[in-house]
Amino acid sequence: MRIGRKPASLLLISTFMLLAACGGDPSTGSGSQPAAVSEPSSTKGGKSEGKDTVALRIMWWGSQARHDATNKVIDLFEQKNPHIQVSAEYLGADGYWDKLNTLVAGGNAPDIIQLGNNYPDYVSRGTLLELDPYIGKPIDLGTFDEQIASTGKLDGKQYGVNMGSNALSIVYNTELIKKAGMEPPKEGWTWEEMEAYSKQLVGKLGKGYYAFADQSGFTHYLGHYVRQNGKALYNGSEIAFDEALGTKWFEMWNRFRQEGIIPTAAQSAAYLESTPDNSLLVEGKLAMLVIWSNQFVAFQKAMKDELQMIPLPAGGSENGMWIQPSQFMTINKNSKHPQEAAQLLNFFVNDPEATLILGSDRGIPGSTVVRDALKANADPITLKTYNYLDVAVKHSREMDREMPNIQEWDTALRNSAQKLAFGKASAADAAAETVKAAVAAVSKSKSKS
Repeated sequence: MRIGRKPASLLLISTFMLLAACGGDPSTGSGSQPAAVSEPSSTKGGKSEGKDTVALRIMWWGSQARHDATNKVIDLFEQKNPHIQVSAEYLGADGYWDKLNTLVAGGNAPDIIQLGNNYPDYVSRGTLLELDPYIGKPIDLGTFDEQIASTGKLDGKQYGVNMGSNALSIVYNTELIKKAGMEPPKEGWTWEEMEAYSKQLVGKLGKGYYAFADQSGFTHYLGHYVRQNGKALYNGSEIAFDEALGTKWFEMWNRFRQEGIIPTAAQSAAYLESTPDNSLLVEGKLAMLVIWSNQFVAFQKAMKDELQMIPLPAGGSENGMWIQPSQFMTINKNSKHPQEAAQLLNFFVNDPEATLILGSDRGIPGSTVVRDALKANADPITLKTYNYLDVAVKHSREMDREMPNIQEWDTALRNSAQKLAFGKASAADAAAETVKAAVAAVSKSKSKS
């Protein structure tokens, strides 16, 4: 039984790398589309094909393309399961959390909830159902990479099903590197090798060209560096890095700036590099940039020069990279129909028709079977993102729990990095501010709980 789904209001979003990490594509306006609420069906209740009719509610955020695809999958699910009716509520990223938190506080949250890496916050509130009794049947994670499937686990218990994954990457302009007469950078290079390569590259390209962007204020790039040194931005209970490590990070970027391999402070402030329409990479003045793998298609389509991807620099004692879940589907602990909700979750990630419709909008699917099927139908540019994830997995280890209030800290980190770039703070000062802001973000979260 089909339930109508119509637009209700318009919301706007802010677009930065944190959103990109969650599967939204800033360049295409992901997360900025109209909100919609499904209309009640007059046919709800009663029986269908001898089974009691079950009504489910689901809520997600995303772009219009995601809304269209997800609604199409829900229609397909209802056709295959006529006794289950699904009401959908969907909106852009901005406003989603306020809406969801209001529903949770009022005890009226939907049966199925799309969450990001903040799902542990909802576990701690007692909102989410432990899914372990449903793993195997109806939720089949047997074809998922274990590293990807486990991203939905907290303290050994499964609470979410990964809907797609991304990984950080260095994209490089192959034409600029050819112009310099150099070989492309290689997988596994170290920070020291990247710095030496960059000095040579800039020297050959000449004035006005840079090796890579100043991304000293990019939260997840710093996270990679911190993890390489055996620490974490957040260990699940507290901040797990210190001012000494932060100072080393900022001193390194100060050196890059003095060497002329990254743009000036003013240029970096003008070109945020978070979207293709505000990027020195796209303008052909920058050879390399760290982006999330799901951003690759948008950057490539914005420029003629061919782009390629390699993992982030190696170094330290451990792998710093991780596979970043874009979103999770979770089930409300108070759902009256957890079995049917689990059935729908499984449909999203395993049904051949459904997964083909959803594609990689929420990131690259965790199931190897689904991934192979989508790869077989992918265009050459999209295919690079699939192939890159296979490479990124080899350089990754289990991700850390995301810092509470990370968006507030992200802003503070960028401000500290910019003060350093403009000579308004020392590396030690910037590190001290960064750590202080991180502690404050976590403390604020604890005061709310």
